[in-house]
Amino acid sequence: MMLKSVCIATVVALGLAGPPAPAQNFNPQQNTELTRMNADLASLTEALATARTGLAAAVFAERRNNPAIQAKADAVGNAELALARARADGFARIQASPNKLASDQVAALIAMSGGAAPTGRGRAAIPNITQRQLAGLTQMNADLASLMQSVTTARTGLATAVFAEPRNNAAIEAKAVAVRDAELVLALARADAFARMQASPGRLAPDQVAAVVAMGGALRAGLMPFTQPEPLDFSDHEGYVSLFDGVGLKGWDGNPKFWRAEDGAIVGESTPTNPSGNTYIVYRGLEARDFTLKFEIKIEGSGGSGFQYRSKTGLPWLAPIAPNVTANVGPVNLNWMMTGPQADFWPSSRDYTGQFYSENTPMRIMSWRGQVVEGAGLGTKRLMGNIGDRQALNSFVKMDDWNQYTVIARGGTFIHIVNGQLMAVMVDDDPNSSNNQSGLFGIEIEATTKVSVRNIWLKKLN
Repeated sequence: MMLKSVCIATVVALGLAGPPAPAQNFNPQQNTELTRMNADLASLTEALATARTGLAAAVFAERRNNPAIQAKADAVGNAELALARARADGFARIQASPNKLASDQVAALIAMSGGAAPTGRGRAAIPNITQRQLAGLTQMNADLASLMQSVTTARTGLATAVFAEPRNNAAIEAKAVAVRDAELVLALARADAFARMQASPGRLAPDQVAAVVAMGGALRAGLMPFTQPEPLDFSDHEGYVSLFDGVGLKGWDGNPKFWRAEDGAIVGESTPTNPSGNTYIVYRGLEARDFTLKFEIKIEGSGGSGFQYRSKTGLPWLAPIAPNVTANVGPVNLNWMMTGPQADFWPSSRDYTGQFYSENTPMRIMSWRGQVVEGAGLGTKRLMGNIGDRQALNSFVKMDDWNQYTVIARGGTFIHIVNGQLMAVMVDDDPNSSNNQSGLFGIEIEATTKVSVRNIWLKKLN
């Protein structure tokens, strides 16, 4: 155990790279000599670290500059050569002293100093790295593995020349040039890989690039950092199907007095001379229970809307119908009335947008905006937590403009997100609740207003 500790102390003292070789019998005097040699070489070791950081910074520059990469690789080669010559001097002094190293000890030094090139000065983490970014960096490492091995081989050759007896300065210089050349080939290939990554959805932010530079340009072997989820990309439709073609109302069923396709959106409009009351346009193309739904919605005017899901048509309507609506459209057509969960959208009100509403049932508002609520159908609801102040969350809702709305339904859990901000969470534990049945999708218009909905995408899971 003592011998192993002494060997590890030597590795740390020398600042050598790579895994330690099998423990060698370095006696205390030899360890002292090696530590002294390391102290004498500290400034040159720091100069090499600085040169390597400069090379990594050039490789990961957003605007690629091959002459700069070449110059930084030359600087690494020069720093390697200066350190190698000084290390050979220090080694010669040790070998001329009573603490001369045996051949197996020299071999251990070669193995330690010829390992993988140092990967930066610190143990910097990559801030907010996502799974996609981590996969990209890991793949970059894998793609460059043979070139990284070439650098390791070149460094081993340089270490062998440094610790050779008798000393051969020409060999040391030639091996330093070989290290420089291997570093340059690796640097250019790494710059290519970085450019590809920056042109992909997994591109790195400036602070992430800085962290990779601090690591020397490569993830450390075995590094398994915590990862962040991919950032919101509302235009990502992988795994989704479109519910609206942007042209016509194919698959949609609603009163043509109020609903039309216009400028790439489904438009519902109710006016004082053409009042709609509550009315819906229903998508008849599919039903779903568990899904993620994304759409964009805009309200013009003071009325409201909402997106129905897991809903039914044809059920008796519980609320009274205004006489002017009946005079305009006749008796209520239950095929255009929807019962079930609604992602509420009413930007002129400071209370409703984002809430979980059970349309045409006695449950009604089950989770107000800003709340996480647990309940079971018509049973008691309990506030389990707060997302934020209801009025403060209203600042995320855009008046007379497009809003991005996401609805996630999984089992009895419902999540409403508006413009990237979580608004409400409802958990309904009653399997027989109308909230928990597979159903239809639809759009509501209510009161005097104009609602437009576009880019309707559904990822159906059942």
